[in-house]
Order: sequence, then structure tokens, then C-alpha cells
Amino acid sequence: MKFGFSTFFFIQKSINEVIDDIISSGVRTIELSLETPHVQKMDKDFVEQMAALAGDGLEFSIHAPFFEVNLGSHQPEIRQFSRNRVKMAIDMAYAIGANPVVLHPGYTFWMGKIKDVAEKSWKFFIKDMRAILSYARKKGVTLALESIPMHLFFFYDLPEFKELKDVFPDLGMTLDTGHAFLTKIAKKEKKPEEAIISDLKYLGINNITHVHLHNNKGKRDDHLFPDGDMDIKRMLNFLREEGYSGKVIIESYEMEKNGIPSVLEKLRSMIS
Repeated sequence: MKFGFSTFFFIQKSINEVIDDIISSGVRTIELSLETPHVQKMDKDFVEQMAALAGDGLEFSIHAPFFEVNLGSHQPEIRQFSRNRVKMAIDMAYAIGANPVVLHPGYTFWMGKIKDVAEKSWKFFIKDMRAILSYARKKGVTLALESIPMHLFFFYDLPEFKELKDVFPDLGMTLDTGHAFLTKIAKKEKKPEEAIISDLKYLGINNITHVHLHNNKGKRDDHLFPDGDMDIKRMLNFLREEGYSGKVIIESYEMEKNGIPSVLEKLRSMIS
């Protein structure tokens, strides 16, 4: 497994300073988050710099924009905006040589309330995903959909990925440990870690394209590491035993709060 950090959780420094700090720590895998406050500085020169670093052996993934983005919107202007934002991420991934591009599913506030409206929103989501996947395919970029622990999203619980995979065979999945844990808690699972592992066995390890690693207390998306109510070590052991060899991106505010060395020390104690 290739452990790395997401730039999204470093908000006090410029994106170039964040990249320098991560590299200086010895970490060779970075997820570029195309969101404020950093995305505005990710210009052509920045992309060329990242491509050069990739040429020197650094590995990148990219998190597509997710603020104000909804591929399931009933408003065509919002969906067009959302498609353009994701395509921007795909273009950057292609230019840098980054894989995969992580994206969030579409959503509707009418989920579970007005059936025909929610179904129409689902159809919009499928239509837009088809267009985006086609675009990514031409660029040689893999898309990895991330589950969101809110029932109004079109990928809420891990088994739901099966239906999406049937529709889009080349769609990848981002396993977000914290999100999966919150969903299992919400569904009253007595052993949430075992429920997650059961789902992953059902889906197959080959469908886990990418991993986001963080923890929480089971009530909100705290993005803790490694402290929290979930047994993260159990998750990592399962992934290792099943032969997962892809990127594992740590997503935690503690990286900036306590420093990268502190987080790396905790990580080493978990995987040693």
C-alpha cells in the first residue's frame, strides 16, 4: 500500500508550501484537492511543476471539486457547471499523470420523500456520469466514486456500488473508511467494522480503486487519525490480507494541527 496525504487538510499554507512539507517528510504519495483555498493557485505553472515531480517518482491522485457541485441536480446550469468542474480535474490528472480522480456522487434532497422526483434526479446523475466517464476514458484517467454518509447521495452505503458498477464497468470506487463507518453506525450495525469488511468481500477487492483513511466518533465526519471509535488497524489488516496495493490517503486535520511527523509516527505504529 502507498500511504500519502491529502492537501485539503492543510489550509494555513500555500499549496506549494504544502507540497514541499509533504515531500520533506519523506512521503511520496499526494492527493491534490481541487478546492478552495488552493485550487485558485493551481495554474499552468503549478501543473507543470507537479508533472515534473511525477516524472521524478512522486505519485499523485486528484480529488475533483465537490463544493457546490451536484451531478444529480434538476437545474441544467448546475449540472453543466458540475461536469465542467470534474472535467477540469480529469484534464489536470492527464497533464500530471495522476490516478485516480476521486469524485462525489450526485444527490437530491427529495430522496425518500418524492419518489418520481428522486428517480428523475438519479437519471440525471447516470446521464452525467456516462458523459464524464467517456471523457475520462479518452484521457486514460480512472474515476473513483466515493460514498458519502448522507442518505440523500446516490452512493451512500457500500453495497450500492454494485448497481453503479453494473451500469459503468470501468468506474472505480474510493473506500472512505470514516464515511463507511458513519453509515454503518447510522444503520445500527452492532459490529460496523465487520459489516464494512463483509461489504468489501461482496464487492471484491478488485473494485477498491483508492482508499481515504480517517476515523471518527460515530456521530459526525470528524476526520480524526487514528483516534476514534473505528478499529482502523482492522481495516488496514484486511486490505493488506486481501492484497490491496493502491494508494491510501490520510485525511485528517491532525496533520496540520499536530504536524506531519506525529501523524507518520502513529501510522508506523499501526502498520508495523
